[in-house]
Amino acid sequence: MTKLLIKATQEIGRCRVGQFWPHTGRVVEEGDFTKEEWAALAGDPILHISPAPDEAAVAAAEVKATLRQLVAEAIGQLDAADFEADGTPKPEPLFAKLPPDIKGVTKKLVAEVWAGMKPAA
Repeated sequence: MTKLLIKATQEIGRCRVGQFWPHTGRVVEEGDFTKEEWAALAGDPILHISPAPDEAAVAAAEVKATLRQLVAEAIGQLDAADFEADGTPKPEPLFAKLPPDIKGVTKKLVAEVWAGMKPAA
């Protein structure tokens, strides 16, 4: 059976055919839905359907999404003194707010998350 990746083009995700479709995507099998449901999914301009990546790529995307969420939550816990003069989060206080066993959080990832949540200038 053919595996497909369905993902929302919006960060907030999308609900369609009784399912939630995250921005990071979910892998489904072609037989999981009726022809009518596939028509609704394919016709939704907010959803993108493509061949599924291999399982390792899916797992890596899920890990990155989890890391992004943890970083966003940690930024939300920072005090005003935990930000640089330019408004970016200071690394030390931010990393102190993350779970101690977390691995894979880089300055680049923090910058990406911050860019998506920082207040407009």
